[in-house]
Amino acid sequence: MKLKQVPEELSTVDLLIVLLLRFPEIFTIKYNLPETKFELSFMLKSNPEKSRYIKFKESFDEAAKAYNELAKLKTAVPKLSRKFIDSWVLLQVTWKKDNITFEEVNLINQIISNEFKNDLVLDSRVDEPLEKDLSFKEEFIEFLLSRKNEKNEENLFAFREAGKVYVFDR
Repeated sequence: MKLKQVPEELSTVDLLIVLLLRFPEIFTIKYNLPETKFELSFMLKSNPEKSRYIKFKESFDEAAKAYNELAKLKTAVPKLSRKFIDSWVLLQVTWKKDNITFEEVNLINQIISNEFKNDLVLDSRVDEPLEKDLSFKEEFIEFLLSRKNEKNEENLFAFREAGKVYVFDR
């Protein structure tokens, strides 16, 4: 028996899956509804020099502040941090707010991709989506992001490996 999902039943899990499919640059997503925390991470093959990272962090903060002003958002800008994992670097972008928009995810993805395009780790099995498919995914993401989950108990972690997306409830 195959279960059909109706739009009212679309979940946060669907959101994370579609975000990872739409943005192959995103390494992991953590979405903690009880703490109203949303985190994207990007994996870099090498450690950028300290001066490059500091300069990037400043321009990242400026772009995020400018976006908040243009979008008339009163929320705090996302926090950028990095973790060293052997010779790799994990860039983490964290929001502390109820919900985020597709534009915010897209902006952060573009800023990081533009700066670290040659260093970003991408899943080699991810094919380029068709333009028609892309617009559908963007509309679907907007729909899921705008929804308020009535059960704010989910603490989800999603990642992509070998062309597959995995989502876990922590």
